[in-house]
Amino acid sequence: MASPTRPADVVEEALARVWTEAHREFGPDEKQWTPGQVREYLLRLDAARIDPGSVAL
Repeated sequence: MASPTRPADVVEEALARVWTEAHREFGPDEKQWTPGQVREYLLRLDAARIDPGSVAL
């Protein structure tokens, strides 16, 4: 039997996807990101917390 999906697991998975995608898109070193890239990353994290289903797979 599969274990039930908990809301925290869904959010955590969405945040991990945002982190991974941002590092692919903007580069692995966050210190090298522009202020606009940092802002975009933070907005994506906020969106993933509010609606984890909005994060593309």
